[in-house]
Amino acid sequence: MYMPASDSGAGSLNAAMTEKDVRHETTLGAYSPVDYMSITSFPRLPEDDAVSAENNLRARKDEDAFLSEQDTDPDLFLKSARLQRLPSSELGSQDVSPLRETHRDPLAGDCSCQHDGLTIIITACLTFATGVTVALIMQIYFGDPQIFTQGAVVTDVGRCSSLGVEVLKRQGSSVDAAIAAALCTGIINPHASGIGGGGLMLVHDIRNNKSRVIDFRETAPSAIQEEMLQQNLEEKPGLLVGVPGMLRGMHQAHQLYGKMPWAEVLSLTAEVARGGFNVTHDLAEAVSKMKEQNVSDSFREIFMPEGQRVLPGLLMRRLDLADILDSVGTEGVAAFYSSNLTQEMVVEASTVLRDPLTLPILAPPPPHAGAALIAALNILEGFNITSQVPRNSTYHWIAESLKIALALASSLGDPIFDSTVLNAVQEMLNKSEAGILRQSISDSQAFPPGHYTPFYSQESGPSSSQVVVMGPDDFTVSVMSSLNRPFGSGILTSSGILLNSQMLDFSWQNKTESSMPPSPRNSIQPGKRPVSFLLPMVVRPTHGLCGTYLTLGGSSGERALSSIAQVLLNVLSFHKNLSDSLSLGRLHPQLEPSIIQVDNEFLEEDIGFLEAKGHDVKRVDVLSLVVGTRRTNDLIIGVKDPRRLPDTSVFLFLISRVCFGWSEQVSK
Repeated sequence: MYMPASDSGAGSLNAAMTEKDVRHETTLGAYSPVDYMSITSFPRLPEDDAVSAENNLRARKDEDAFLSEQDTDPDLFLKSARLQRLPSSELGSQDVSPLRETHRDPLAGDCSCQHDGLTIIITACLTFATGVTVALIMQIYFGDPQIFTQGAVVTDVGRCSSLGVEVLKRQGSSVDAAIAAALCTGIINPHASGIGGGGLMLVHDIRNNKSRVIDFRETAPSAIQEEMLQQNLEEKPGLLVGVPGMLRGMHQAHQLYGKMPWAEVLSLTAEVARGGFNVTHDLAEAVSKMKEQNVSDSFREIFMPEGQRVLPGLLMRRLDLADILDSVGTEGVAAFYSSNLTQEMVVEASTVLRDPLTLPILAPPPPHAGAALIAALNILEGFNITSQVPRNSTYHWIAESLKIALALASSLGDPIFDSTVLNAVQEMLNKSEAGILRQSISDSQAFPPGHYTPFYSQESGPSSSQVVVMGPDDFTVSVMSSLNRPFGSGILTSSGILLNSQMLDFSWQNKTESSMPPSPRNSIQPGKRPVSFLLPMVVRPTHGLCGTYLTLGGSSGERALSSIAQVLLNVLSFHKNLSDSLSLGRLHPQLEPSIIQVDNEFLEEDIGFLEAKGHDVKRVDVLSLVVGTRRTNDLIIGVKDPRRLPDTSVFLFLISRVCFGWSEQVSK
């Protein structure tokens, strides 16, 4: 089992720190309380009379230049400081008269100032002690101290991050903020998620050490049969649509953890659609790829007006979605299902509450691939990877371990329909099994995935949206939502809802040209949920409540498993800060054909190292985008993936606290 590394506590930080400043701080460590800039203004020692004024000026310029070079490491100035000997003329008074005898006791002078100073100190201490005692008594009788800070919100879209912050400022819960932000991303990036899709939410209550997964992923319609999918689905995209669960899941999350009225949360989100937003780079690129495809007139009217695809920065309004959200806010989720989808979907739309895989790393249970990710980390744990081990020497182990994990994930399914799935999960979490698999990995040679364990053909949607929130209520929330492939099935209802294509995540015979058989546990059945690589993750301290909490989410299907595993490895084994952990190059083993994909951040020399082990390596632009937040006792920080275009936004709120004792308001 992976144990999170303990972080050193942060010192006093500037409340207005920008993201760049935060990244710099995490590299240097906690700032010293010493104001280094004020050191340069200390009174200088008197100069020797023998030194000329010109030499004095040159010496001071040299010293100032030296100090300016220390900006990147203020401690270097202190380390290089030397004691200086004063000139003899400055050691005493200029009066050289002989000493005279006196009967006056030099220590018996007026000490009233000393007495007054001591009285002030004692009074201040007593006042402080009394204040602390009163505060503790008030906390015991009246509850927690007032919270002044907001936390951290990270989403795919800047507008949605600010909306999440607005909810927190209005005293909404972390889950309220996550709901608003997740629905917002579905409006601004409708190619990746939306109310016509589904997803899941991982909620961890830090104070009470309780966690829950709300699974609102799409289910197979009741009338679906595998034979229906053995035809040209491009001509009948309606067969790809699963029963949407997005709004049903958001509503259940609000019932469990919400503080703001449901109508108010949806009203804030509806205002984004009604007031308008700028088209993101991601949306414009996704639309450009759909231009030559067979799409409906309603789709073209919104995303290709007058035959021209929307461009980044263009103002877009979605009054249709605003009306739906307002209606759901006032009438409840039944208004959405009864008025916009078939009666069949009204009956079937549902959510499932699940317990996460409870380890220091909290991961979603099946049919999601959280167990496979933990299996990869358990295998890698036995290689004793630390910050002392060269990174390139670990890439071969990482690639082979991820091959095993992805092969194991292909055997998962919905445990409600197949109880043997739970047995497979227990084996994935078993460290003894991880040790056996580790022994099958050669240090000098790459093997195909089938060398380690049998696997099945698999396909997962490449598009998804991530929302991560760490709020002042001591909750951390990660939401992953998706339509499967970009724009889902491509079907846009008359009311403006894009419907998903999640049926593609099931397995059936002749689905693809793969030589591997379909997974029997992931077969199509009415009401069933397919295997998913939506992986919201939370890492909590091994002991107690105080310590480091890490929350992650990643996109791009099975690539998300590979990317999140490597980010966790960077943080927990290499002890990198979160920003560096997201920035480093990543790899992903494609099972069929067996190829190692690496992104543009991966070093060329490391590719050579993999090829020397027998890996077939192919470079791609981006494998997966990962976002995250990290909290270490007195600091909350959110980080976006640097690979993302500038639409992504993270709102940072640095806090000053002593493990649940909030004391100071700060800003983003």
